[in-house]
Parts: sequence; structure tokens; C-alpha cells
Amino acid sequence: MADTIARQFGRWAANLKYEDLPPVVVDKIKSLILVHLTSAVIGSQDHRAQEMIDLVLKEEGKADGATIIYDGRKATRIGATLADAEMIHVTGLMDSYQMITHPGVSLISSGLVNAELEGLNGKQLITALAAGYELATRLGLDHVPATAARGYRPAPIYHTMGAAMVAAKCMGLDEDGMVATIAIAANSASGLFEAGHSGGGEQAVHDPNAARQGVFAAVMARMGHIKGSEAIIEGPLGFYNAYTGSHEGKLSRKFEGPDQIDLMKTVSGLGTEWRLLRIMYRMYATGGYNHQVINCIVELREQHNIKHEEIERIEVLMNYLETLYPTPRAPRDPNITPRVGSTHYFAAHAAVNGGYPQVGGRTYSPSVDPEKDPVVLEFLKTKVQIIGMYDKPMFSPTVTIHMKDGRAFEQFYPYERMLWNLDQLVERLQDLKAKWPLGADGLEALIQQCRKAEEIPSVATLHALTSPKK
Repeated sequence: MADTIARQFGRWAANLKYEDLPPVVVDKIKSLILVHLTSAVIGSQDHRAQEMIDLVLKEEGKADGATIIYDGRKATRIGATLADAEMIHVTGLMDSYQMITHPGVSLISSGLVNAELEGLNGKQLITALAAGYELATRLGLDHVPATAARGYRPAPIYHTMGAAMVAAKCMGLDEDGMVATIAIAANSASGLFEAGHSGGGEQAVHDPNAARQGVFAAVMARMGHIKGSEAIIEGPLGFYNAYTGSHEGKLSRKFEGPDQIDLMKTVSGLGTEWRLLRIMYRMYATGGYNHQVINCIVELREQHNIKHEEIERIEVLMNYLETLYPTPRAPRDPNITPRVGSTHYFAAHAAVNGGYPQVGGRTYSPSVDPEKDPVVLEFLKTKVQIIGMYDKPMFSPTVTIHMKDGRAFEQFYPYERMLWNLDQLVERLQDLKAKWPLGADGLEALIQQCRKAEEIPSVATLHALTSPKK
């Protein structure tokens, strides 16, 4: 009988070395470190992040603990992870994977804290992040829609698993320790969609809590008292059964493809097929499924010199799950109503103003409050149509702009265009320099250091570049 998913993954992760990582994987992880450090610095200015830092320092301040990003003061391993994750989370600037997960909020915060406390260098941090990202992305690859359909918010479920693996790798746990970490994390993951459905707001703690729960799982595994259930992932009462409704690979929801999969594909190709390369970046403060729509309309507008006054209507075809966010079981807007915050709004903003502001970047609308732009509000109500389609690839809309003179311009925007490397990300971060809290030169210095992240002797180098305290 083949080893279980947890055992196979634990063995691979325990033995993973920096030298095993292809250059494209190293480049990707550098970009993930960069975008989330950028996000944390921007987020540090938000009152919600400041309140979390105050809470953590009050409850878990520790003079010889881990450094909190930007703030510079120290807290316990778990406390500092919580504070860092909150700073990243409040901005909306983060990575994105399978529509409704953004693992870096939890994984990068786990990595920075644990790398500092374990005395790791840049290569070791990159390696730990590679292990954690692979676990999170492989577990969620086919199962995110089914998890959402079951009522669980996929982000904190899969983030907990990834953050735990990052911490465990930073701690140098062996194969058995990795298995125990995976098992404890699977028992610690949480996050319900009722918050988004009812408007209670508790989803605000999902991702930061996933980070701290993941670190907790690794800490408990290192103690050595818990063996961990071998079949915790695919067992009849395990992770997949709980969070997707099946331990046999039956998918109640999917973006595309078959309804039945082999669960062992979760560990197939470990070390040769890197799922983390499928991660994109969420540069706008909105769901990832709106990013391609914005970019596609901007391109069409520029390519054909389109003015919004000349547009008769815009038609957007997208995967049906993207129109029924967060889940078809309880969509926020089952009637796909044109409103501020819907895809109609972002399409209209791009068509009218030629773009949409990146987090921390310049604005496009002449209105002080873009959400009250009268031209955009009128356009979204009358000129944008959103159509959901089954089996259309995720995050790959087709946009058609119909002109009043009878012409029509169509473009398909595949998801693959969002899978940027470090250089492509850096190009888009240039828009943030004008408002960077530490000055344009400070952002450039951080960019250059992340380019050489494998050379840093410790994460103290990164903390120095993300703090106003010199």
C-alpha cells in the first residue's frame, strides 16, 4: 500500500534543500516575499493593523521575541505572526490562487517570524516557503470550489496548512515531525462563509488566525508528544472529508474538468511539478476575478482608442463561480446586480477612466471618492453585462466592447497572463513609489534586496528595509 498523502509530503518537505529549487521557483518566491512585505508596510498605516499590534504587544509582548514588521517591537512567535498577517491582510495587496485563497498573508508572516527565531538565512527562508506554498496549493488545487460549497471559507482552511508547513520547515522538523504538523494543522483550520453572507465581519480574523494556528501546529509537533494521524488528509474522517464532503475525490463543485479525481495527484510530481507557479498577484483591492476584467478592458481601450462615450455596451463572459461569489450555496448577489463592488463597477471604472487604482498607487477617477464617480455609476447600471459560463477557465474572461457605430472589439484574457515573474511584478510596483511610506528610494532598496534574497544572512536585513527606525 502506498504511503499516505501526509507521509509522502512530509518526507519530501523534510528532505527539501535550496539546491532542489529550480530558478523559476526561487524567482517566484522572491516575488512573493516582495509583494507581501510591500503590503505589510502599506498596511502598517491602517488603524486596524495598529490596533492589532497594540493588542499583540499588550498580551504577548516579548523582549527577545520576533520582530513585528515596520513597528520594530517584539512579541511571541505566535503574536508576531498574527500582527504581521493582519498588516498584510488589511490592504488587499497579496497573492491569489484558485479564486478565493491568498496564501501569502499567512505563509509569508509565518516564514519571516520563524526564520528570525530559528536564525535562518535567505536560502533557508526561501526553501521553507517553497515547502509551505506547495502544500497549500496542492491541497487546494481541485478542491477550493467544493470547500466553498460546503460552507467553509477556503482561504483560512488551506492557509493554515501552508503556514504550518513553513514553520515546520523553518524549525527543521524531520519526516515524522512534518506528518504531525500536517495532522495538527488539519485539526486547527477554521473559517466559515456565514460571515460574508450575514455581514458579521468575523472573516477579518480568518487569515491572521490561519497564520497563528499554522505556527501553533508546528510548535506542538516539535514538542514530540503528538504522532499525527497518517491518513489525516484522505482518511474517511479526515481533512478532505470534512472540508469538501468526500474522501474519495468526488467534487461537488469545480471550475472545469471532471467531477471525480484521484486524491493521490496531490503528491504526484512533488519536486518536479511546482503548483506554486500558478499563483497570481492581487494588485487591486477587490476579488482576483475582477483583475483580468479590468486589465482586459484597459488594453482594448488603448488598442482601439476607445472613448467611453462611444460604447454601446460591454459584455463579460466569465466562469459562473466567479459571478456567484463566495459560493453558489449562498452567493452574495445571486441576481448579479450591477452595483458598486460588483464586476460591473470595476469594468465600468476601467472603461470610463482607463484603469483602476492599485493598492497604494495613483487614482484614475476625477472624483474624490471613486465609488461615487457619477459617470462610472451610470455606466455600470446601463452598459455592462456579466454572463457566467460553466467550464470556462477560471480567471479567464472574454470581453466584448460593442460600439455605438456597430463595431465590436473582443479579447480573451487567459489566467496565464497574470502569472508574473519577479521582473513583471517589479514593473507594476513602480506605481506605488509616489506614496510609499518609506519614500521611493526605500521601496527601490527593498526591491533590490528581494532580488538577492538568497544572499541575506538573516531576515533582519528585510526588517531594516521595512521599518522607519534606522
